[in-house]
Amino acid sequence: MRKLFTYCAVSAATMFGLYIVQPSFSVSANDVKQIYKDTCELCHGPDGKGSEAGKQFGVPNFADPDYQRSRTDDQMKESMTKGTKNPNYVPLGDLGVDLSHLDALIQLVRGFGG
Repeated sequence: MRKLFTYCAVSAATMFGLYIVQPSFSVSANDVKQIYKDTCELCHGPDGKGSEAGKQFGVPNFADPDYQRSRTDDQMKESMTKGTKNPNYVPLGDLGVDLSHLDALIQLVRGFGG
């Protein structure tokens, strides 16, 4: 009986451990909105048009159709990961953002353009 309990306990602990460390391959819309709120909104504003501080730093207006047309998704991803010419910009990886969420974050930014 003790062996059965030990095998069950070890199996259960292993399964639980695998569940905890399993990476998430999808991100919910709420997660992306929270990432934006936590890392982008301070400068880019809740609507993507730029906060007052962000405008002073020269952030782009994500709601501007001309801006949206001027940038490919790959260019946005590069800006998000490597930074921009703006010295006030901090790449998202440096802020602790899981870079696997970039595609979803780009779609959120694209949504500001209408």
